[in-house]
Amino acid sequence: VLRSKIVNWKQGHEDNEHSQRAVDFLIKKLKNSEGVLDSLAKVLLNPYLPSPCITIPPSVDKRIQIVYRKEFPHVVYCRLWRFADLQNYHELIPSSQCRYPFSSGNNRSQKHVCINPYHYDRVPSQVLPSIIEPRINNENTPPTPPLSMCSPDPYSPQFSNHHTLSSWCTINYYEYSSKVGDQFRASSSQIFVDGYTSPYRNFSNRFSLGLLENIKRQKGVEFVRESIGRGIELIEHCNGDVSIRNRSWSCSVFVQSILYNRLIGSNDFTIHHLPRRQSIHSIFNSSLFAQLVNDPLATYESILDLTKLCSIQVSFKYGWGYEYGQREITSTPCWLSILINEPLRLLDARLQQLQPQQATTSS
Repeated sequence: VLRSKIVNWKQGHEDNEHSQRAVDFLIKKLKNSEGVLDSLAKVLLNPYLPSPCITIPPSVDKRIQIVYRKEFPHVVYCRLWRFADLQNYHELIPSSQCRYPFSSGNNRSQKHVCINPYHYDRVPSQVLPSIIEPRINNENTPPTPPLSMCSPDPYSPQFSNHHTLSSWCTINYYEYSSKVGDQFRASSSQIFVDGYTSPYRNFSNRFSLGLLENIKRQKGVEFVRESIGRGIELIEHCNGDVSIRNRSWSCSVFVQSILYNRLIGSNDFTIHHLPRRQSIHSIFNSSLFAQLVNDPLATYESILDLTKLCSIQVSFKYGWGYEYGQREITSTPCWLSILINEPLRLLDARLQQLQPQQATTSS
């Protein structure tokens, strides 16, 4: 009963399997500590009252593995219960009341790590986001060749096998800070996310948001959902690059990709306005990513920081950031979080190269 309650308190970022596994992991860690699970329940029920540290022992490399992902534990539970759009530990700072805050250094004497989501706060943005018009391609852009016509780039062997993966990206749909519906796992190289109500739930290349129900849906969300229409198209190219196209005749979309921003020399926080029927090529650029991952001067921490480059945020109709008077994407009615999976596997392999003695996470 307690497990189901704790899972239900989530902010909605993770799919149900990941949420349940994360909670199961935590219960296993806390079950022998008298009263701690009850303390956690009180924290989640009364989030803004003073609360004690909820701690678990750190693993060798300080990360935990939930389903297919390795992450720092305080990030997992802050995302689960408080900050749905949290990407990595750099976005968090411990509060003054926390006695056992997470430390990213090589402090081997640390015996406890606090995972209380209300003992961490978001780092204020040092640079205000900006908005620019992207390098746009018009309707005459030649179509992407079929996958069978593509050959792997011989100079990027680390991307040569990515088409054998069962899912090259995962897409989560949100209404404000709440995730709605199941996670969509893309196996086709061409994906459509639209606002329609396709009856064919098993389409491997179509994610129809019109099917998704939310009993707490707000009126502003309904207004945006009605305008999504043909939505967006995502294409995974044979060299590992990803492009995005706005297929709508009337609805603008707004896109943030840190990797793309670095590719064109923009600030990481730049939001790109993508007008109707326009596209951005290399919203994820595999060549640049490979250079960053294989940098001979890279450290464990700098490689770990590249995790945030594997995520693309897309909002329908409304932008976010300083230009729009709302700082977070969670203030927009309808948005997507798109995670590119193969780069995450490359990062994990690189981390094991940098610290082979810490490759195995204890549990």
